[in-house]
Amino acid sequence: MIKGVIPLTTNARPHVFFLMCDELRADSLGFMGNSVVQTPHLDELAQDSVIFENAYTNCPMCVPARASMMTGRNPLSNGVLDNAMRMVEDEKPLPDLLRKNGYTTTMYGKLHVHRTPEECGFDEFKFGYPDPYTSFLGIQDPEVRKNATFKKNEGDIPLVIHGESPTHPDQTSCSRLTADYIQRMDRIQTDEKPIFHYLSLLDPHTPYMPTKPYSEIYNPEKLPLPQNAGRTLADKPITQRYFHKVRGFDKLNEEDYRKSLASYYGLVTHVDDRIGKVIDRLKELELYDDALIIFTSDHGSMMGEHGFIEKWGHMYEPVVRIPLLVKLPKNYNSGLRLDTFAEIIDLLPTVLDAAGIEIPEEVQGMSLMPVCRGERTVHRTEAHSQYFCGSIHFEPALMIRDHDFKLTVYPEQESIHEKLYGDHYLKYSAFFDQPLVEGELYDLRNDPYEERNLFGDPDYAQQQARLQFKLAHWKEGLGPLADYRGLRQANMKTLYKFILDQANNWTKVSDALKADQGLTQCDRQKTQESVKS
Repeated sequence: MIKGVIPLTTNARPHVFFLMCDELRADSLGFMGNSVVQTPHLDELAQDSVIFENAYTNCPMCVPARASMMTGRNPLSNGVLDNAMRMVEDEKPLPDLLRKNGYTTTMYGKLHVHRTPEECGFDEFKFGYPDPYTSFLGIQDPEVRKNATFKKNEGDIPLVIHGESPTHPDQTSCSRLTADYIQRMDRIQTDEKPIFHYLSLLDPHTPYMPTKPYSEIYNPEKLPLPQNAGRTLADKPITQRYFHKVRGFDKLNEEDYRKSLASYYGLVTHVDDRIGKVIDRLKELELYDDALIIFTSDHGSMMGEHGFIEKWGHMYEPVVRIPLLVKLPKNYNSGLRLDTFAEIIDLLPTVLDAAGIEIPEEVQGMSLMPVCRGERTVHRTEAHSQYFCGSIHFEPALMIRDHDFKLTVYPEQESIHEKLYGDHYLKYSAFFDQPLVEGELYDLRNDPYEERNLFGDPDYAQQQARLQFKLAHWKEGLGPLADYRGLRQANMKTLYKFILDQANNWTKVSDALKADQGLTQCDRQKTQESVKS
């Protein structure tokens, strides 16, 4: 046991308040060392919590990350490898396990796992409110838009990367949702069962358009940019170069990076204020002391690093490293900082463990309670993540990192050119004459900004081989995987956008996608034993 650490010996069935943000990077918070951004309420919560300084998402994309958190299983196993995939049918989400063991389960906000709240096991739920003026693609009202200040990336998936929202701060989706979440808290003391009360806020996800006064807090000209802002991608995997090109990030400059960061920080401070309201009400209701409170995010975001804004196509530290606070009942071990690795799949077994519920055998995550209680100091010695985009990939890119080195592998990138539609502007272009670059290796102690790719460098062959072996061993240990290779793949060589643009072909495509919401679901891969039987 850690010297001076108090063991947790309290009620085995605490109320659980699970607070989640979207696209919140770990280093954008005061308690994680950021001296610029204002997050006083989360900093105060951190003082009462166990702080995980090296928590990682198992995929830096919304749906796979949330499905991993909900199932305690990696995307390769639960079948949600990108944003348009459903879980394999037999996956068991956390709320369902809690409900079957005597918890009331409530959800407020963004679920985003392509199952209904009922299918996930929520007794009560309320989705977020639409913003009166904005969507993730921009301002919808043309009259309001004329007087608005914002910019979108000029390319695929065009999102607002900086600007100001005309919405009143009390009328944002996050504000209204938080108010409803707090209102439900007022009934908890009269409930007969313990509650799992889940709040999932959209901020600081795009659109990066904070409302006043948050849009005016940070001066873009005075914000420090990372040293790798706008860095060349010449020695990076072609998957990264592809998304950087087609999303129009190659058209951005330092001014855009600074304005994006100012807008992003404004949203971070806005969401910090919402979390502060939740914590204040918990204390007023005398629910705070005995509660288990978890605060985290699904993934992070890029703010100019390597020329990227937001995410897609890479697994750099700003997108895979996430904040994680675990406030134990009675604030045991408050302020304890742990540099051991944790993953988002560890949250399901952590909640079950704290509630005294048996953890299913198929769960791949590990409870954080032993390190939170101080029974040991090491939870994981490595962290893992993955990236997959079904429209251009056959195989997911995989990541493993320890405290010294980080390895990513990007297999079969030839598929990108193969799967582009026939008249895509990059088809048969010099873009694909560049080296594919099949992976990345970084010496993180000497290169924390991941600028010097050592993949294939003879001087680091031993480190590369060591991590490749560990990564292969980890994947093999996952057991039966989702059959993502079994998905029906389009022959993009015979499909041309000019054909889609003519007649009513876009309508045909739209009708086909609407039939199943554009979603795909994997089966489980068959093992040799199951084939024999």
